[in-house]
Amino acid sequence: MRRLGVAQVDYSRDGLHDGLPISFFTFFYCWKCYPWGREREQGGWLVRSYTALRRPKVLVSGTGSDFEERHAVPRLEKSLPDGVGMRLHCPELWALVPGESGSREAWANWDVIDRAALHLTRQRPRLPHMRNTGVAIGGYPHWANGGDETPVCAECGRPMELLLQIRPSELTDATWGDVGTLYLFMCRTHTRRTGLRIQCT
Repeated sequence: MRRLGVAQVDYSRDGLHDGLPISFFTFFYCWKCYPWGREREQGGWLVRSYTALRRPKVLVSGTGSDFEERHAVPRLEKSLPDGVGMRLHCPELWALVPGESGSREAWANWDVIDRAALHLTRQRPRLPHMRNTGVAIGGYPHWANGGDETPVCAECGRPMELLLQIRPSELTDATWGDVGTLYLFMCRTHTRRTGLRIQCT
């Protein structure tokens, strides 16, 4: 099994929010195993996090790599849960949405929530409603297709927090499935506990 580096983030510099107690992390992925984040696929991906680095160095891909090294400049933006994330992150608001899950009545009210969130983040409405486009560090996940799949920590049972979200873009020289978005999570208390999920359009 050969895992290649997908991303490395200077979290102490680029985590422009109340983030996790780490300073730097790297994310490795096995393109042969192609894991989607289930327990039986834990060996196919790896996260290395560090509480402090004296002199962070950028790792350069070796010869023969299929990927080109890219860099991103962080930009601070507001992040709010999307419609399917309201049940976990805003249960009080979720309880006010009438209708059974998937019904026309429920979808109509979720659309109101989405439009209100777009107004709060001062972004123009667009379809699909992906406020965290491209690469996002922290904040709330915005699920590409399907329900909320936020993993829970095996030690404390609490939902993990979004560490990194990667969606196909000019910056991302990698794809997962059919225009897939990758979500990487970490437990705030038990930082060795991480989770991976992928959703495709």
